[in-house]
Amino acid sequence: MKNTTDKKDADLIVGYTNYDPEGHVMYHPAILKMAIIWAIVFGFILGFMGYMISSGAWPIRDLGQYATSGTAVGTFVGAVVGIALGGLIGALMGMGKMKRKSRSI
Repeated sequence: MKNTTDKKDADLIVGYTNYDPEGHVMYHPAILKMAIIWAIVFGFILGFMGYMISSGAWPIRDLGQYATSGTAVGTFVGAVVGIALGGLIGALMGMGKMKRKSRSI
């Protein structure tokens, strides 16, 4: 009688990627990793730019309404927009990295 609990090591390892029924890669950890990295980077950059504009240290014509709200609001809005854009850009870059890795497999 064959023991059903004996499995090969390859059967016990869970992969990092998810595949659709046709065998195409649907997810790879590079997507989340790149999205988080670029969200943090863009959040800091645009948050700093928002602070500089709203404090008046970097005067830009036609952004006077942005400066009247105060530095805290300007920094917050800049950081939130930076996080959203950075997350989107990072996810797209991660998808490109995933495609390159899946071709080499």
